[in-house]
Amino acid sequence: MKKRKEDKPIDWAGIERDYRAGVMTVREIARWYGVSHTAINKKSKEQGWERKPKVESPFQEARSQRSAPMQGEILPPPSIKPEALTDRGRLLAGRLMEELETVTSHAGELEDMICQEEGDPRRRQALLKAISLGERAKTMKDIALTMKTLNEAGAPAGGKKEEAQRNAETAANKFGTRQPPRLVADNTK
Repeated sequence: MKKRKEDKPIDWAGIERDYRAGVMTVREIARWYGVSHTAINKKSKEQGWERKPKVESPFQEARSQRSAPMQGEILPPPSIKPEALTDRGRLLAGRLMEELETVTSHAGELEDMICQEEGDPRRRQALLKAISLGERAKTMKDIALTMKTLNEAGAPAGGKKEEAQRNAETAANKFGTRQPPRLVADNTK
């Protein structure tokens, strides 16, 4: 026998909290709680729920303050040196590795906390999946790929052959330039 929607309890308090917060769209809230967006709209209108105005991110504020480019105008890139970007990326990857290490070392405790504190079974399952071994391994793989890309971006121009040639020239310069051999005996007589 198929279960009807009326049999499933609806968490209207949670829906109201998320609706008033104004972070998620009504359709996202509906998908999360398993109800239709029209039901949420009707309930909000009926009970007079008001949404907070959507807060713009700092990036959106910066874009709105900047004047819009003219048609065909090319904006110059920000004056950030590539070396600085790769250094910032390396620092960020390091912090992400530390965070991953912390989650990994306390995975059991985090699982216990999630199971004790989270009442919504779908949310509990999503949180448990987020700290699962598979997700942590995927995160580690992504960080490793990011580090590889950053190291390649920060490498000197050219490939391995050019780098080996530069190293050879540097080593040769340490010993000075080679002189051709001198003749000690004069055999021309």
